[in-house]
This record gives sequence, structure tokens and C-alpha cells, in this order.
Amino acid sequence: MTEIPEHLLQRSRDRRAALGLGGGGEATPAAPAAAPAAAPAGQAVAATAAAPAAAPKASAAEPVVKPPEPDPHYVEASKRRGRIPVWAMPVIAGLFFWVPVYIGTLELPPQEGNPVVDGEQIFAATCAGCHPGGNAGAGRQLNNGEVVKTFPDWRDQVEFIELGTNAFDGEVYGDPDREGGAHEGRSFGFMPPQSVAHGGGLTRLEILQVTLYERSGFVGGEPLEDSELLAYLEALAESGEELPEEGDLPDLLGTGE
Repeated sequence: MTEIPEHLLQRSRDRRAALGLGGGGEATPAAPAAAPAAAPAGQAVAATAAAPAAAPKASAAEPVVKPPEPDPHYVEASKRRGRIPVWAMPVIAGLFFWVPVYIGTLELPPQEGNPVVDGEQIFAATCAGCHPGGNAGAGRQLNNGEVVKTFPDWRDQVEFIELGTNAFDGEVYGDPDREGGAHEGRSFGFMPPQSVAHGGGLTRLEILQVTLYERSGFVGGEPLEDSELLAYLEALAESGEELPEEGDLPDLLGTGE
């Protein structure tokens, strides 16, 4: 509190005495205890200015946060489902390489040393282009027994394959009394010589094998186990004799031919 000056106090006493309220001649009451020293003017102003700031401000209403919607059932199922371990990925990738290999093992390997199987492979690589599946194409029909009708003797068929159609230009080859008519050289397409000795690509043994296939595989699909040609090839394999690439075939069956 600020101390009141003495002249103001005296004026107050005089006024009270004039109004008959007494106190004019009364002794001056003891001055009140000294008020605490007033704070400097700068500090008072600062305190007054800071007072409103100290009052708490009304906070703005916070927006209501909407809880997230639950995931669909298929998403929940996906989250619960176990994941493929990392080590399994190379195994899965390797299946793309191993499956074809595995399928290949399911096929029966060709029978080694089987002259009919060997002849089938030679036919597929050399003859199927003109005789697809034994049917007529650029060359004559061989299946359904047609080749056996043309060549009742397998040696005549071997000779024709070795020499080709040019060797029989205008001449009958095979059976002249063939059912359905005899065949003449170059009367139906052109067949080049197939033997190595005459500019072809097949050895005499390969020609014997493909002849056996044509005479067995195209006659009902069953090899002619009792055929003379099959017996000849078996005797050739047992003897180990080398065939000449041209000329007469050696007699291995005691037939005198």
C-alpha cells in the first residue's frame, strides 16, 4: 500500500470536524504500518500484462476419430495364412526344370540292338518326308502291306532302295505280277539312290534295317519275327561279318543266294 501524505490526512480531519463528526482535535491516530514497498512501475505493468496471459485458454473441440472398419473376411484369412518360407522359393523354381526331365524318364528307352527299332529311327530321319507314316506322298504308299505286294522278296527291295528309281527308268521293279499292277521306275515320282556306294547317305546295314521296318511295321504293326530278313540280320550280328557296300549280299542263311 502507498503511504498517505500528512496534509491529506489533516484535510480529512478538518472536514469531519466541520460536519460535527468529531475527530478534529483528536490526536492523530498512529499511522498504519508501512505497506510493503511498492514494486517498480515496470514490474507492475509487466505483471498486469501477464495476468490475462496466465488465464487458461479455451481449447478448441478435438475432432472425433472414427475407428477403422474391420478387414473383409478374405483379407483376414490372407493375414492368418502361413507364408511360403524363403528357402522354398528356389525349390519351386527348380520344378520348372525338373518336371520335363522327369517326364522324359517315363518313356521307355529304345531297345538297344533291336533292328526294327533302328530301322524305325532311320525311316523317320530319311524316308518319312516322302512317305509320311508310310502313306503316299512324294513317294509311293508303303503301309497296309503295299510294300510287300511290290517286293515279295526282301532282296529286291534292298536293291531298289540302294539304286533308286533311275536304275529302273522305264523298267518294272519288284513283282511283275503285282496285284493292282506292276511298278515301273520313274512312273510315280523320283527316288534318289540311298546307299553310300551310289551317292546316298545310308550304309548297307542301315538299308537292311529300314527295309525290315517297312516290311514289318507297315504290315499290321507287328514285327515279322519269322521273316527271312530278320533271321539274316540276327545271323549277321552273331557272325560279326562286315557287309560290302555294293554287290551281292553274302549268304548267311545257307540259301545259296
